[in-house]
Amino acid sequence: MLLGIGLGFTFIAVSMLMVITEFSFTRVSGSAVATVVSIVAVQLGAAVTEELLFRGLLLQGLERLCGSWAALAITAALFGAIHMANPGATLWTGFAIAVEAGVLLGAAFLWLRSIWVAVGLHFAWNTTVGLLGIPVSGHASPGLLIAEPTGPELLTGGQFGIEGSIIPVVVSLLLAVPMLIAAHKRGNLVRLQRR
Repeated sequence: MLLGIGLGFTFIAVSMLMVITEFSFTRVSGSAVATVVSIVAVQLGAAVTEELLFRGLLLQGLERLCGSWAALAITAALFGAIHMANPGATLWTGFAIAVEAGVLLGAAFLWLRSIWVAVGLHFAWNTTVGLLGIPVSGHASPGLLIAEPTGPELLTGGQFGIEGSIIPVVVSLLLAVPMLIAAHKRGNLVRLQRR
């Protein structure tokens, strides 16, 4: 899980550093401890629930039917599709979530065959975004800062949040591809069984 947390934080830190000039940030008054505890609790629950469902059950179940590559594609598409119901979602943000979360989190699981790596990555990613005061997949909540996008929506993600930006899509692929190569080298990918 600690490896996943490190990967998730790195993923968002790199993505944010590339577009930091496209946001304005102001400090929030109030209890920082209460804000952190609230965000951590919500994001831990969301990460565990979504990862158990998508990578713990669905991905592994589909792998038995159609192999790892098809399972990864199907679960990524479904993950993007369910986020289409979020506030401010568009076809683009659904696609972005499918790549960033569906592919990256699936690749992390396939790489080490550990649901906890995916949980840690998902948790750190959403928690970091929330603490910065940026909406998490369209869901705005108070963070330690208030972030206002000032640059183009393609770079900032607009009101949907950084996950609607093209930058994390690219960064997630730069992380996912080596993970998938490593998963292949380790023999962790399930082949489609011919019947």
